[in-house]
Amino acid sequence: MSKTLAVGTLLSGVLLWTLQCAHAQTVTWVGRSWKLTSGHMAGVAPGSPANISIDAHGYLHLGIVQQNGKWTAAELFTTENLGFGTYQWIVEGNVYDMDPTTVLGLFTYGPTHHIGADAEDELDIEFSQWNKTCHGCNADFTVYPATGHRKPKGVSAWEDNFHVSGGTLTTARMEWFPDHIVFTIMNGAQTIRTVADVIKTDTYTSDATNIPQLAAPVGINLWCFKQTPAQDQSVVIRDFQFVAH
Repeated sequence: MSKTLAVGTLLSGVLLWTLQCAHAQTVTWVGRSWKLTSGHMAGVAPGSPANISIDAHGYLHLGIVQQNGKWTAAELFTTENLGFGTYQWIVEGNVYDMDPTTVLGLFTYGPTHHIGADAEDELDIEFSQWNKTCHGCNADFTVYPATGHRKPKGVSAWEDNFHVSGGTLTTARMEWFPDHIVFTIMNGAQTIRTVADVIKTDTYTSDATNIPQLAAPVGINLWCFKQTPAQDQSVVIRDFQFVAH
């Protein structure tokens, strides 16, 4: 096969895979099945499968897009439930300085599979300025309580909002145990057993009331908080890994 033909075939394959991904209800990525959100999701823009694609490197692309005057966002969840263990995402892009309305969520969320109610069974690593409502923060770690222990007005059991600076490649890790959760953000692409170049880390310790105890789907979303951004937004997730404890 000629070099020109080989490149053309590769590009055609990538385009076909992107189109298939954009119009599918589920996709396979990093060896797992994921369901793409179409319609209602967090924020002021509905989810659209067209805003999610997988490139030739196997990297996941998510976007917030305006088309014909309408904004749409991006979200997907694993079709399986995962429990106690280490969750790790490698993110490409300057997530520390996105449009103030934009939120990148890396999380577990039980209610997607009818495990608990909203504001229960959720663990989050989020990158956002929250439309400049969080007193200068650009990221947070958040824990919502276990099933049946929803807080008044749906507030979290614990959260840490902070401002950090990093590069354009970030490792975000969450280690979920029955009685504590360790959150860590690191510069660069770190292996799941390595702790290096730490930007921020924090540990929340509590009991089975405030820490989710049931396995839940994993979610990734890029969405708009209260308002839509000044222009289209995008982020790349190079990898997701889970290692059970």
